[in-house]
Amino acid sequence: MTSRHDTTIITASSPSELSPIEAALMDACNTLHEARELGDRGMMDSTTNHIWDLLDQYDASDGEDHPNPAWARPNQRALALSAMGRVDQAIQAELMALKYADTPRRLEISLGNLSDRCLRLGEPDRAVQFFLEAYEANPNSVPVLITGALALHAAGMVEQANLICQSLLDSPGVLSPGAELAAYLECDQRTRSVASEIPALGELFKRWESLKGQIGGRS
Repeated sequence: MTSRHDTTIITASSPSELSPIEAALMDACNTLHEARELGDRGMMDSTTNHIWDLLDQYDASDGEDHPNPAWARPNQRALALSAMGRVDQAIQAELMALKYADTPRRLEISLGNLSDRCLRLGEPDRAVQFFLEAYEANPNSVPVLITGALALHAAGMVEQANLICQSLLDSPGVLSPGAELAAYLECDQRTRSVASEIPALGELFKRWESLKGQIGGRS
């Protein structure tokens, strides 16, 4: 079974920003991360084969006619390699995508992904550096902030990690069903594993559990 620090989750700020194949790849990659977390070999093999098929379709269509396929194609390949546990290869593919990141959003995505993967490789200092660059591209990105908090914690900068999580606590509306933060709190075991060591992150989990209880009660 893989370490719980070797897997992650993939989110999108809005489903509308994904093409059909990109959406299918995101779902498949999340399924593969979960299968690796559980050590489910059958699911890992079948999902990996499905991902390779999706990547072939994506490449053949030039990223489904993406406006910047030079960025999109290695970015999607990096997501797939990451989900397969080939983190070194995923970093190399994402570095290739980064060369062609021509908008703040694409910079944020690639730099945030690089931070996440360096963290998973046990390179927290490098992860922090990529986080700082991703934060400059978009200081309001929830995936960037969560990854940054985890990277700072791993680098021994717990106070700074707590400040990031406190900023999320102080952001109205960021904790709601279907939001990116909710996905991390509900599904990402790596985030949950350090909640007791980052007070504001622990409070985020408490608020999320309370919110789920209220929703369940109303239902």
